[in-house]
Amino acid sequence: MRPDTTLAPVGEPEAEIYVRRLPGCCLRSFKAAVVAKLGEDRRLLELRCSCGRAWHVTSSLDERVLERFVTHGGPRVGGSYPAA
Repeated sequence: MRPDTTLAPVGEPEAEIYVRRLPGCCLRSFKAAVVAKLGEDRRLLELRCSCGRAWHVTSSLDERVLERFVTHGGPRVGGSYPAA
């Protein structure tokens, strides 16, 4: 995975962070979701961790991430988030 992948907590687009700054449990959940081969054609709208946090992937150039997640435009690119 690329260290320049960014995520933001669901509902907090201004709190966007780089993947390397995710809490340990969320990083493990993210890695597991990226490598999961679920046989589904659908991409995930968000990452949910067992700790209760939920994240939107806002930016990534890594094809493995792009294949697995819907990418939401982050605040640095003027993107918008779907209504909660």
